[in-house]
Amino acid sequence: MTAAVKDLLPRTFHAFFGRFESFTSVQQQAIPALLAGRDALLCAPTASGKTEAYAAPLVERMLGAPRCPYRILLISPTRALANDLKRRLEERMAQLGVAFGRHTGEHKERVDGQPPEVAVMTPESLDSLLARRSQALAGVAAVVLDEVHVLDGTPRGDHARLLLNRLDQCAAARPQRVAASATVDRPAEVAGRYLRQALVIEAADARRIRALRFSGRRPAELAAHVERLAEEGFKKILLFRNSRRGVEEAAAGLVGRTRFGAQVHAHHGSLSRVVRERTERRLREGTAAVCCATLTLELGIDIGDMDYVLLCDLPPSVDSLRQRIGRGGRRSRGDQRAGYVVETAGEEVTFRVLFRLAREGRLCREPYAFRPSVLVQQALVLAGAESHVCAERLREIVPAEVEQALPAGWAAEMLEAMADKGLVEQAGAGRYVLAEALDRAYQLGKLHGNLDPEGDVPVIDRATGDVVGRVARGERRGERIQLGGGGREIVAVTADGVLTDAAARGRPARFAPRGHPALSFALAREIARELGAAPNEIVLRPGGVGFVLLHGLGSAGALLLRYLLRGMPDPPRVLDHTPVSMVLDRGLEWLPGVDSSTVEAFVQRAGASMRRFLALGPWHASLPRELKRLTVRRASGVDQAADFLAGAVLKSELETQAPVEWIA
Repeated sequence: MTAAVKDLLPRTFHAFFGRFESFTSVQQQAIPALLAGRDALLCAPTASGKTEAYAAPLVERMLGAPRCPYRILLISPTRALANDLKRRLEERMAQLGVAFGRHTGEHKERVDGQPPEVAVMTPESLDSLLARRSQALAGVAAVVLDEVHVLDGTPRGDHARLLLNRLDQCAAARPQRVAASATVDRPAEVAGRYLRQALVIEAADARRIRALRFSGRRPAELAAHVERLAEEGFKKILLFRNSRRGVEEAAAGLVGRTRFGAQVHAHHGSLSRVVRERTERRLREGTAAVCCATLTLELGIDIGDMDYVLLCDLPPSVDSLRQRIGRGGRRSRGDQRAGYVVETAGEEVTFRVLFRLAREGRLCREPYAFRPSVLVQQALVLAGAESHVCAERLREIVPAEVEQALPAGWAAEMLEAMADKGLVEQAGAGRYVLAEALDRAYQLGKLHGNLDPEGDVPVIDRATGDVVGRVARGERRGERIQLGGGGREIVAVTADGVLTDAAARGRPARFAPRGHPALSFALAREIARELGAAPNEIVLRPGGVGFVLLHGLGSAGALLLRYLLRGMPDPPRVLDHTPVSMVLDRGLEWLPGVDSSTVEAFVQRAGASMRRFLALGPWHASLPRELKRLTVRRASGVDQAADFLAGAVLKSELETQAPVEWIA
């Protein structure tokens, strides 16, 4: 244990570090900086002690200063993570006599009748406090954005940026800001978005990544994979699927088919909080289990030390892969071991690229773009909190660097567009008030978020009245469904939800679609490189049916290329396409031309197609037309693809390559 760092924590050392033999790298670097009042971004692997690295020095500072409610705010990206953070820290806070609790939609905890000194909350609950009780936040001294990578590049991340700015305006002194994550792309840029003159602390993961290939993901094949891992001595196995339906299929297929018997669990966002937390507790406390999960368990929720992670689907990004494999062997100092399941040659190549980039520490995310739809939500909240909103007041809450990227006159145009949509009504020169329906929503606390609305209905256990989870509309009475790893029989479908009894296993439940994340241009080019394309090349190869064009342009770039091909004289027909390649009915002699005006025309024509994977926020449709177009263009990264296409070389391998039977 480093004595110099230990001596900096006379009040908090034993509560936070008494049971550890030494400080981790991130702790040694972060503690002195945070005690000095610096803003800092902590980038360190899973299970490296990031929570202690920021909590101990911030509480140390608090204990040496006047005490008041909401002195430290811990902003968690989800309520599940907020609950987990509360559980992990409450014993230490109690040891120190710190009033500690949650302020979320589910829990508004008080200590001796007062709000907590250290409060765990979500961006939505901070928004509510700023709107309804801003005076209570005057004493905030520090704010932490935990798992900041989950927020960054999403509407909720941009929402958080605005909330931090509003918090600065109502606090007596500007609060210290800290952000933490295990996977941050371009950390200096992330720090610049959320922090001020921040110290970026990066602690590398010294563990090597060892990946083992498995073939086939049908239920019987997954059971064989799990049994193989059990034979090698792995007792707690985490399987990742990309969809909720995939989780339910995998869990149903594993029950009773391996030595784990019925100790098979499901975990995804359409299961109720009670069901998810029960699964998390069983994983922490049990000695042997299998859990099938979506990205809900990518994050830092404590489920104990899982022995092995099996990736049953392609993760949508490099940071997703790193988060997933980081859940296995968390306490181990040895290599990170993970398995991956493939069924096609294209999946094999993509997994190979993802693992290579993970080892190199390159995440290949899309360039950042601010989502101005969050400003519509903020305008509604300001109108509800302050009886009206105007362009000048709306501009006051926007950080200067954000406003610089917005077109002139944006605030007035946005309020006019909101009035046209019936969200607000004009009540004088430049002043707008909430429309009646939105005013009711504000009074009920339903305007504080930027999450897309759920398109499903609750599933209720008839015996207990508990909500088990949520499923898509359209389920029918008498059917049996699989939900949460167990069977349910639907006994009634009402306006309030689906009433069920426990039953034998059924078919996997149906869930409302939530869209698919985009494949970035940078990641697509890495896959094309793995398949033999030079940095400036688009490669044409013979295919089993048609001709394979290996472009590596990503999700938005692939749509742009299809648009450009349609504009060519006698255009080829696209038989199939992915973000990396497409199959044409005949070859090409040259690549189509592209310039800024062509890209502009494409965005106007294909904007709706791209919005499905861009996560622009629930209020995007209420933006002025020009701002919607500008947002789609920036958020899609289509200009990257266009710049590449403008200088790309078409390399034909029709005479030298044997036909390929797949596309990446």
